Amino acid sequence: MAILSIKDINFIKLKSLKKEHLKDFCEHFSISIPPNILEMIKNILLAYDNNLLSTEQINAYIKNLYSDIRKKEIAETGATHQAIINELNKVDAHIWGMVQGKADGYIQRHYVRKYFKFDELLIALNDGSLLKAMEAYTLCSWYNHWSTVFLEDLICLNKNVVPIIKKVKGVDVIWNEQAVDIKATNLPKEWFRDKYTIDDAINDPVRACEYLYTYQGAERFGSENRFFVILYDRTNPSDSWKIKRDYSLIKESVDKFFSQDLELDTINFSFGKNKTPHMAHAKMMFIVK
Repeated sequence: MAILSIKDINFIKLKSLKKEHLKDFCEHFSISIPPNILEMIKNILLAYDNNLLSTEQINAYIKNLYSDIRKKEIAETGATHQAIINELNKVDAHIWGMVQGKADGYIQRHYVRKYFKFDELLIALNDGSLLKAMEAYTLCSWYNHWSTVFLEDLICLNKNVVPIIKKVKGVDVIWNEQAVDIKATNLPKEWFRDKYTIDDAINDPVRACEYLYTYQGAERFGSENRFFVILYDRTNPSDSWKIKRDYSLIKESVDKFFSQDLELDTINFSFGKNKTPHMAHAKMMFIVK
């Protein structure tokens, strides 16, 4: 994904707002309010073009809105950062049971297409293995979701970050006026297979980003700009998933990273059997224990 203009980025910010928020925004800045969402956005950007509205004002409105929404969500659910950590600490294993995003393929391969006879299928279903696999998958997805909630909250507290209120494809936050998708992940197995170490990644994050783009799953391929959060336990790499609930370490790492004056790196990579060339922009933050 290319580097976008400020006007294009402001469009993405506004696109993430619900209709009632756009209406409130227009009322707040004395902008005419048409019935259509896209027309409202058009009017806001016109005010921006005419210097009646600044990027800083757009950012401040969205950051305040995000804060209000999160406060309301916490009041309704009780899911404070500490409460989330308390729940995540109840998880004692992180085994997917099936490949993430391939639940249907797992069922097709292990049950639907494997058994011709109805009675044999019922016997296979009754042994409980499918239920266990689905439970493991659900637990891992739940763990990853809620650990990402407070990670994104901590990221959004930083002055150069603007939250995305309503999901926009391939965008989680705006950082330094560029759209990025946050990926809390591990380095791909190919990185270590090629004899690179975690320290090699820290010293050469552009190469590490190239690996993450190159070896992403075909079913979830994307060339959007990304902010990679790499978690790694030097003592027990297989326990790296536990770092996602190490709140103090995560907060310290996020605060330190975003206190720097940084820009996205250009990442050139090839993908698929045909080695099709792609370009993205990314940055990598390491949380190493």
